[in-house]
Amino acid sequence: MSDGPGGFEVEEDDECWAQLEDYRMLLIKTIEPSRITPYLRQCKVLSSEDEEQIYNDPSLVIRRVLLDILQRTGLKGYDAFLESLELDYPDVYRKITGKEPARVFSV
Repeated sequence: MSDGPGGFEVEEDDECWAQLEDYRMLLIKTIEPSRITPYLRQCKVLSSEDEEQIYNDPSLVIRRVLLDILQRTGLKGYDAFLESLELDYPDVYRKITGKEPARVFSV
């Protein structure tokens, strides 16, 4: 069992994503995939094909697809996704984790 970046105790890849299911609709309505895709690609949890698919279909459907793609990446994708929320969507990060964001973009 480990403590992920969101402070959730996670035992397995599937469990960490199951914890986010309660927030799926909030995430789908809130996140803009094009804002977090570069970070997720940099973390090597999205492939160039995934990135292309996301940029070619900026609809609500692709937000669901992004979450499904990330779920297949296991714990690494989960950690990177929470980090991207912490950077780009601090209010959503706070709501999901109950913690204050510790990371910020240094511009």
